[in-house]
Amino acid sequence: MTKEEVEKIIENIPIGAKIQVIKKSGNIMDVRLSSNEVNETTQKNYENITVPKLPPALLVHGHIRQGNYRVDIEDIVNIAWVED
Repeated sequence: MTKEEVEKIIENIPIGAKIQVIKKSGNIMDVRLSSNEVNETTQKNYENITVPKLPPALLVHGHIRQGNYRVDIEDIVNIAWVED
């Protein structure tokens, strides 16, 4: 999917709503939406570590163990709003 397609799909979904994300690999993820922003991150340089630039991604919350994480939008086939 493109950044614009993802933004259009999630614009009316409230943060915290349960969604299903279908990935190109065939995985279907039941997660909660953490942010309505779909942005890339810039490269950041710290003293001994360089964090690379990351592509646009959907921010979601998995289960308790997983917490918040990014799903690259280039890996997404479809997004469905399941419940509030």
